[in-house]
Amino acid sequence: MATPLGWSQGGSGSVCLAFDQLRDVIESQEELIHQLRNVEERAAHAKTKALLAKEEEKLQFALGEVEVLSKQLEKEKLAFEKALSSIKSKVLQESGKKDQLITKCNGRREAHAPHHAYIRGFFPNNPVPVSRAGFHPNFCPWMRIQAGPCGPHLRRGLQGPGRPRK
Repeated sequence: MATPLGWSQGGSGSVCLAFDQLRDVIESQEELIHQLRNVEERAAHAKTKALLAKEEEKLQFALGEVEVLSKQLEKEKLAFEKALSSIKSKVLQESGKKDQLITKCNGRREAHAPHHAYIRGFFPNNPVPVSRAGFHPNFCPWMRIQAGPCGPHLRRGLQGPGRPRK
């Protein structure tokens, strides 16, 4: 043990005894401080561990919810795809029916229409000239006479714009 400055070595024994006791007290206080720090670290560790357990529980609950929602979303996706395919098949059927009707109608129209009707514009691809009054050139609204490609025809039984005669 080293002697402090200003103290004589070999002096009275009471000084050495006091110094030894002081050193023992300091060592015991340092040991208590070290133990206290260990207790504080353990308390902080236990608190952190408890918080971790709570957060882990929340995480597990959230993962369970995500799993349930994923299954529900998958069911809804399958139902949507089934409905979409059903609608697509109906659209294809209706489109096929529409195409059949158009070809049937065009075939009848071409069979019954004279050749010069194409020139006069009976079909939508050919523009029809409109008079200054805004009427179709083959229509006379006052007398209800319609002039067609085969000649003028008087519509009997009509008085005014499309009302039956009394």
